[in-house]
Amino acid sequence: MYYLFTERLVLKLSNSKLAKEVCQFNINNKKALADTEPVRPDEYYTVKGIKAYLKEEDKASRKCEEFRFWITEKGSDEVIGTVSISSILFGSVKSCYMSYKVSYDKQGLGYATEAVAEVINFAFTVLQLHRIECYVMPRNKKSLRVMEKLNFENEGISKRCLEVNGVWEDHFRFSLLNE
Repeated sequence: MYYLFTERLVLKLSNSKLAKEVCQFNINNKKALADTEPVRPDEYYTVKGIKAYLKEEDKASRKCEEFRFWITEKGSDEVIGTVSISSILFGSVKSCYMSYKVSYDKQGLGYATEAVAEVINFAFTVLQLHRIECYVMPRNKKSLRVMEKLNFENEGISKRCLEVNGVWEDHFRFSLLNE
């Protein structure tokens, strides 16, 4: 298994061995994160279903198409969040999309900023990408703060670009360049 480390966190690359912990994270945060997530199928909340998702994510990371890291606090196996880079393009583009979420009860502790910063480092140094894009709903003040702290540039609004909880939502489009 591949790991990234920060001062307080361990970020574990998606792997089916994490199914139990990831499933518990999904169950614990189903209601709290519903207003920022797509509608999820029932298997998203079962160990068997999550194991299948994690196997697909593992395959995608082996092809350098997507890297999803599951966040734990050092000294704990409890999953408290995730950061993902996806739709990775190489060649003359060298870009990706980033998404992240943190357990409702762990928000406000700087974990999102810490984990996102480490995945940015991975994307820019290991993968040698040039650009990271991230979409944030205008009402998501905590994520807007993460973007600000990590010096992402707000490039404007993308109208009804992502379906969240069954509704097409406007999002700010942020970018960070490796310069």
